[in-house]
Amino acid sequence: MRAFGYCFDTLDPQNPDRLCRGRERWIEPIIDPADPYPERVHRMVVSGANFSDDSARDAIRGILEAGVTVEALLKAVFPRRHVHAFREVGDPRALPATMLVEEDWTYTPGGGARRTPAVRWLAPITKEEADAYMLGEKAGLATPKADGLLIDAKVGPELEDALFKLVGFSDPDGRPALFYNAMGIPAVLEHARALVVFHLDKHGPAFVVYSLEALEVTDALIDVAANADSFAVPFTIPPMLARWDRALYELRMAWDEAEQGPFPVPVAEEAGGRWSRRRRGERGGEEGGGEVQEEEIEDETGVSDPGEPISFDEEARREAEGPGGGEDDEAEGDEDSDDDGDDEDSEDDDGDEDSADDAADDAEDSADDGDGDGP
Repeated sequence: MRAFGYCFDTLDPQNPDRLCRGRERWIEPIIDPADPYPERVHRMVVSGANFSDDSARDAIRGILEAGVTVEALLKAVFPRRHVHAFREVGDPRALPATMLVEEDWTYTPGGGARRTPAVRWLAPITKEEADAYMLGEKAGLATPKADGLLIDAKVGPELEDALFKLVGFSDPDGRPALFYNAMGIPAVLEHARALVVFHLDKHGPAFVVYSLEALEVTDALIDVAANADSFAVPFTIPPMLARWDRALYELRMAWDEAEQGPFPVPVAEEAGGRWSRRRRGERGGEEGGGEVQEEEIEDETGVSDPGEPISFDEEARREAEGPGGGEDDEAEGDEDSDDDGDDEDSEDDDGDEDSADDAADDAEDSADDGDGDGP
């Protein structure tokens, strides 16, 4: 089934935390001590997943997996607003028909000696074109690929300088990729109502909006999901950082079947997910009578415990410290060792249970990333 995950939070541009599971990192900023400390900015993150049951072990992740288009999101969140697309390392063979900024230059891919022609551009687009600008293709043909979108931008030299601060030192070919400098976000928002970027989720891009004011668009997002026949799932942290099985577990615990009907996500036949294997009783179900039914719980050491409830804090501690509790982190190696101090919700980047494909994927990431702390 298809699911649509959304989250509203804030970001400290000078300490933006991690982005996703080893596929993208923030550009390290050069901070001038004379500059004022930036205020936090509001962030809306939307991603999706396609899976067969609540363990989410087979989840394919990214906004497109929810069956939702960028066009639909822009029309729902920013109706009657103008949109511009921008690119730092544009392909000279695929450029917008109309460009307000066009600057030819050369860059060195991967930090090597070879220099490649590139075009820095800024162009007005329609919302109907937004999906092609996110993917860089349409109907199998190459199209201009954007670094991001601007909502109601005030085009001028100041905006061009702010965009250079945001993406001027990007390395899209790196592993992990470097696309954005978080310190550039507030600079861009001085000249635009909102900034839309496409952070990487596990298998595809996520749709992320930064703004100076909070966006009150929860109902609009739920309508977009419903129109795409996708199940809307709220997250407390960005979906590209969180576990889908945990989000589904917590949503199921708060689900009222009397008012909302049966929970639409099938229960896994074998409770192998980290969250689906605990306390499988459903609130409001026929068997539970409104109470959560405790099952025999196998702790992280493999010893059965006869149904003693375990708090979320205790589970997070066991997963972080106990033997066998860090199965996803161990598979990732040292890739996220610099992020070990994150809160319990972001302890694991991967939102589904590890499989052979995940292990192979992590091995490839480790080979590409070296020590896992960035290029």
